[in-house]
Amino acid sequence: MHKANPYADIPSLYDLYVQVPGRDRAPERFGVEILSNGIRESDAIPMDLPVGPDYVVGPGDGLAINLWGGVSQRMIRTVDREGRITLPEVGPLLVSGRTIGDVQLTVQQVLRTQYRDISADVSLSQLHMVRVYVVGEIANPGAYDVSSLSTPLNALVAAGGVTEHGSLRSLKHFRGKRLVEEVDAYDLLLRGVSASLQRLESGDSLLVPPAGPQVTVEGTVRRPAIYELHGEQSLEDALELAGGVLPSAALEHVEVERLVAHEKRTMFSLDLSSKTDTGSAAMRLSNFHIQDGDRVHIFPIAPYNEEAIYLQGHVLRPGRYSYREGMKLSDLVSSYGDLLPEPAGIYAEIIRLNPPDFRPSVEGFDLAAALANPAKAPNLKPLDTVRVFSRYDFEPVPEVLIGGEVRSPGTYRISGRAHLRDAIYLAGGPLPDADLVSAQLFRTEKDGAMQILSLNLNLALAGNPADNLLLQPRDRVIVHRTLTSVNPPTVYVKGEVPKPGRYPLTTNMHVEDLVQVAGGLKRSAYTESADLMRYPETDQQQISSEFVTVNLGEALSGEVKANLALHDGDVLTIKPIAGWSDIGASVTLRGEVQHPGTYGIRSGERLSTALGRAGGFTSEAYPYGAVLMRREVRDLEIKAHNEMIARVKAERVQLKVLPEANADEKNAKLTALARTDATLNQLVASEPIGRVVIHVQPGTKEWKDTAADVTLRDGDVLVVPKKENYVMVNGQVFNPTAISYRSGLSAKWYLSQAGGLTPLADKKAVFVIRADGSVISAKNNGSGWWMGDPMNTTLRAGDTVVVPEKAIKVGGPNWAQIMQAAQLASSVALAVAYIHP
Repeated sequence: MHKANPYADIPSLYDLYVQVPGRDRAPERFGVEILSNGIRESDAIPMDLPVGPDYVVGPGDGLAINLWGGVSQRMIRTVDREGRITLPEVGPLLVSGRTIGDVQLTVQQVLRTQYRDISADVSLSQLHMVRVYVVGEIANPGAYDVSSLSTPLNALVAAGGVTEHGSLRSLKHFRGKRLVEEVDAYDLLLRGVSASLQRLESGDSLLVPPAGPQVTVEGTVRRPAIYELHGEQSLEDALELAGGVLPSAALEHVEVERLVAHEKRTMFSLDLSSKTDTGSAAMRLSNFHIQDGDRVHIFPIAPYNEEAIYLQGHVLRPGRYSYREGMKLSDLVSSYGDLLPEPAGIYAEIIRLNPPDFRPSVEGFDLAAALANPAKAPNLKPLDTVRVFSRYDFEPVPEVLIGGEVRSPGTYRISGRAHLRDAIYLAGGPLPDADLVSAQLFRTEKDGAMQILSLNLNLALAGNPADNLLLQPRDRVIVHRTLTSVNPPTVYVKGEVPKPGRYPLTTNMHVEDLVQVAGGLKRSAYTESADLMRYPETDQQQISSEFVTVNLGEALSGEVKANLALHDGDVLTIKPIAGWSDIGASVTLRGEVQHPGTYGIRSGERLSTALGRAGGFTSEAYPYGAVLMRREVRDLEIKAHNEMIARVKAERVQLKVLPEANADEKNAKLTALARTDATLNQLVASEPIGRVVIHVQPGTKEWKDTAADVTLRDGDVLVVPKKENYVMVNGQVFNPTAISYRSGLSAKWYLSQAGGLTPLADKKAVFVIRADGSVISAKNNGSGWWMGDPMNTTLRAGDTVVVPEKAIKVGGPNWAQIMQAAQLASSVALAVAYIHP
């Protein structure tokens, strides 16, 4: 099996490895495809063809009769089924079976018996159709209606041509039992001759017999195919059928494969080349008899040229050149004009194919020396490949890296001798902030050592030879930014200006300039004084601080002494007017107050005062359940709420990695995960509202100016609900619900009304959320929210009793505490949601 060419980059060997292709495809019978692609639609057959005087008229033909002389008239007559036409004053006239010339004479004779001095001309206006039968080895045998001008070949085409086994050399045309003619289709296919064929008449039949002897001619001939023999006997006749051999045929390799009937296959080899006598070669062609089943194969000549040499690589005109005896390299490459720019003069090579097996070998030579002294140039041999290299095949491409403050930093290829100035402008030139005093050049020597050179870039751009160095490949040039652009001097303005922040310091900036740059003063600015903090640098390279009070009003009015000059790092703070932040402060009163709405407040105003301005509580008010919401508290609660969610999620991750050694551990793990997911969903659904616990009574005089009379802040919202008449019971009870309030009863009674505790309830962890926001818990008794005994505490309307679930002994030591804290947080938010103002 032919392997791929391993020398695709050596053109001489590449040509030698080109194998003569085998048979591309199986040969087909000659002419079958041509005759099978005929016209299948009878309507497409032209019916206006001219006919000669020997045309035989038949039924269906249209005759055009032109009369002149004694009578001028044109008549159109169609031959009827009896073969007659009807003429005026004459009657029926039999014309079928006569030629068109005889019909014209007959018509003229009979009309002259009725008309004096009359002449007639008869022409064919319409051809009649004839029915013929095409049988035998035909693609679509059957009856076909064809034009009366049709020949057997027309009928053959109409029937779709012959089959694979049908003959094209002996088509038999019968008229009744009489053989009219025997048609050879090769006359038409090879020579274009078909004029002597007889026309078909109705009832004729065309018989396609089986194909006769066949011979296959393939290879380098003009028409490789399978040919049917009909009188051809010699190899010369067979090659003539195939159009003759091509000029690329190797006549010394003519192979004939012969099938000895019912016995075996054998091969014959013929040498018909010009090396032998021309007469004897022609005699062998004519004397070699071919037989049915012979396969003639003409091989091509070798596809390569042995008298050639090849030039490739870094040359102007690569390709194949003719070889002559005694040829040298100088005959192929005479000067540098035959090469591309910058060839590698130190080395070129000749790839030589050494006979007899054409094994390649490489011979290197000095190209520059060969061009300088052509007499000593290497000798060339047939099939040599001369390969010329570029200098950059053996050395790196001259590139330098320009980085830093240039417009287009990157790696650039330099052409020829390039200096530092050239490379800087190749990168777009320096940027405005570039430091032109100092630039660094890193150079890698041939031994791998690296040097750094500091250059004055300003002098290099001016062309100073000492700084404008000649660059070498792999040089790296770094252009820095100026120190003032890297760390520019800045000043700061804080406080009551529209745009506080950091600003660049200019050489002539004063306090007034900085205030104007920051957008001027706000209305809330205190103009009597401003703070200026300075950080002067001492002689000991240490930083100290200095505080200066600036009269801002005088500085802005142009007072020179007050309008101090600024230094690097100065911080100017514009203070607000005292109490300005309280302007516009308001609280919102909702629910059961006489006049709910939003009220402005003054600094230090208490809750009782705001309620008095709103008319006090209504008769339906329930001050014990009042909810005071504050923005600052809400922000703190949201932070704690998010931390609680994060802790619950972390505990969930720890639960998922717990082992499942047995069924009990698996069930405990699944239960703990379900409780954690439920608690997490409750936390996400109940966002903090920022409630402040207050203790107010219906009569404001009782708690006015006491600890219960809290000081209001801007944005506070007070919601006073209606009187409550129930106590909520949630958690692990059989019927979590709201129970009608009864005075003087404890949480234990309300739990019994909710069906009592479930087996999963943690009795020791029951807690009560008071309507005023305070919490009573049995665990961790002490001071604060958790003080008291929830089970025996007398409840009031609006209170909520929460029964937690028993902690599962699973997970880390903090899981139960985190679950309890999370449940408390979500229950407090849920208790507030029950309040209706």
